[in-house]
Amino acid sequence: MVKKLIKHEFMALARMLVPMYIILLGLSLITRILFIFENDSLVYSIIAGSSVAILAIALIVGTVYTLVSCVIRFYRNLFSKEGYLTFTLPVSVEAHLLTKLFTAVVAYIASLAIIGVAFCIATSGDLLVEIIKAAGFLLGKAGEVLGANLPFYFLEFALLEIVSICMSFLLFYACMCIGQLAKRSRVLLALGVYFGYYYLVQILVTVGMVLLTMFQYTDAFSDIMNWISNNIELFVHILLLGATVFYGVLSGVYYLIAHKIMKKKLNLE
Repeated sequence: MVKKLIKHEFMALARMLVPMYIILLGLSLITRILFIFENDSLVYSIIAGSSVAILAIALIVGTVYTLVSCVIRFYRNLFSKEGYLTFTLPVSVEAHLLTKLFTAVVAYIASLAIIGVAFCIATSGDLLVEIIKAAGFLLGKAGEVLGANLPFYFLEFALLEIVSICMSFLLFYACMCIGQLAKRSRVLLALGVYFGYYYLVQILVTVGMVLLTMFQYTDAFSDIMNWISNNIELFVHILLLGATVFYGVLSGVYYLIAHKIMKKKLNLE
């Protein structure tokens, strides 16, 4: 049943995302064709410049649209009238949550891949070759400096990105679950919870920056900076893995909030 649920989720997300993929690839192809006929006329400059601007905006919007589509799918399938059918399936709350999370993460990564392909299509030719050469040069320099640590940095960074994506979706899921507790304006409550949480985090970050500014004048801060300068490779490993663990803990908290509400306080429309 879980496999069927995952298949159904991918099909539902595909109906929302595939048209966007087609638009992105189409815009990138149009941009590339325009550059093939490059000339110095004013009309060409306006058309080509507009095409590049539209494509850039579309690539950014595509990332946001993927996130919004996954969140909308979560709400419609679980907390709208469709939820009555969803929760009659012989599937646990854990399976529903993990299925939604898994398909959303895969869809988000797929969108990033499509955006990368669209960028490559639009810049194919001399520009893409120069970008690849620059990336290869930087990668070679990084390899000279970091040596055997470079592959581990890539793996740790990839793990951090995956965990951070999971955390982002689980935060939205937790806010949507809190919002559905209301009798009216559930979406507004969910948005209010999200933005309230966001501003609280910003306040905590600001306080942390102020405390760090005060701490940097102490001897302990100088000792820490000296240790970092002498152990920079170890520090980067600690920083990446520490951030991964921190995001993982937050993900667990958001998951528990969503799970408890869905299991104990489900309130369908």
